[in-house]
Amino acid sequence: MSYVINEMYVAEVVVEKSRFIGILCPLTSDNDFELYFSEAKKTFKDARHYTYALRYQNIEKASDDGEPANTAGLPLLNLLKTNDFSNTLLIVVRYFGGKKLGAGRLLRTYVETGVKVINQATKYMEIPAFCYEIIVPISDYERVKHYLVKAEHEIIDSDFSNLDVIITVNVSKANAPMFESIYNIKSKSEAVLLKEEENE
Repeated sequence: MSYVINEMYVAEVVVEKSRFIGILCPLTSDNDFELYFSEAKKTFKDARHYTYALRYQNIEKASDDGEPANTAGLPLLNLLKTNDFSNTLLIVVRYFGGKKLGAGRLLRTYVETGVKVINQATKYMEIPAFCYEIIVPISDYERVKHYLVKAEHEIIDSDFSNLDVIITVNVSKANAPMFESIYNIKSKSEAVLLKEEENE
């Protein structure tokens, strides 16, 4: 089971006057990494290091960005793996405080920063789904909407421009056969449902 996030999170750790700023970002397209990374460099433009790790589709990447080998990028990548994140980028920006921390303490601080920002995040499971457009008489709209919400289907849009309402709704593939047997389907395409992780 893998998890994703749907917004950006930021956290900071300060050790011996060095500032470590963790940024956790959702990756939804091929261009997202460059956008988030360039934005981090603009926002924290005087920082010494911009280390990162990412998991996107089947790609895994990590960078120490000038820090001692394997003190930043790889530990951050391991954090993403341990927390079962996919399609996620973890950047840790470092402002040097004037005192060297040593490789061991440096590694621990990068991990601490990563853990701190990850602990802020709301994690979602990706559930395979279909996106349907269904045609509903306007007189039935409120009743159908109530049923869709109760069944935990995700309503994306309701189009009232015609006599009948066209509702766009995401339905998990597990529930698709029952759904298709009930409603007048106008169109169907692949989709993903996000279900928030339940804290034990």
